[in-house]
Amino acid sequence: MEFIDVLVNSFQQLLNQMAFFLPKLIVAVVIWFLGSYLLKLAIGILKKLDLGGLKIDNALISTLMDIVWYLGKLLLVLVVLDYLGIGRTIIGAFVNGLAFAIAIALGLSFGKALEPDAKDLVQKLRGHIRRS
Repeated sequence: MEFIDVLVNSFQQLLNQMAFFLPKLIVAVVIWFLGSYLLKLAIGILKKLDLGGLKIDNALISTLMDIVWYLGKLLLVLVVLDYLGIGRTIIGAFVNGLAFAIAIALGLSFGKALEPDAKDLVQKLRGHIRRS
């Protein structure tokens, strides 16, 4: 009888958690569709604006539209994840990963840029040590 009691208790806990989470999931889906619609609407309005008077190249306008689209989608994903309660963890991990990637890129770029100077410095130090 203990196994059946544990099984029934576990099933009841699962149903309680689903009853708690299901409304949040439905609202998150509604936020996603509403946000996607508003983003498409905003992009459509930006496309209808006459930016030709600003003497901007069409490729630049297209690139700016793409940037707005992807940043809007990223923001929408973060809003939905935050609503579900997992956004802060993912944002923290993303920011830490991005900072690490930037640090590596900067280290490599400065390392490659300063490589000839470092090589000269090592050769001068070797020459100084040999003379001593």
